[in-house]
Amino acid sequence: MEETISAWKGLQTIVRIQSTREIQGKKTQETRYYISDEDESKAAYFNALGRGHWGIENQLHWHLDVTFKEDQCRARAGYASQNLSVLRKLALQIASSQKDKLSVKRRLYKAALDSEYLKKMMGI
Repeated sequence: MEETISAWKGLQTIVRIQSTREIQGKKTQETRYYISDEDESKAAYFNALGRGHWGIENQLHWHLDVTFKEDQCRARAGYASQNLSVLRKLALQIASSQKDKLSVKRRLYKAALDSEYLKKMMGI
């Protein structure tokens, strides 16, 4: 174990997070491990980092599925699915960065109908 740990330069902390969730009466347990170069002794700190990561990850996937209907996409040939995924994430980033009161879905719809709004979104 010492040899493995010394192979990670700057390693300060090894974190183990055990989580339990219950969905429709069925309990599942999961253990996740993380390594860190931070010397923090409070478990709550790493728990907050983990929750923050998964919150961002879940929000991204929610938008990709709901706004872009990514799960319904049937692109399978070659690199089509990877290319479309990159384009969706780019479009989501551009639409999310707009400073107006519209939802991401409405911004995309407005950009499809209004070329001036699209140019504004693209910074052209």
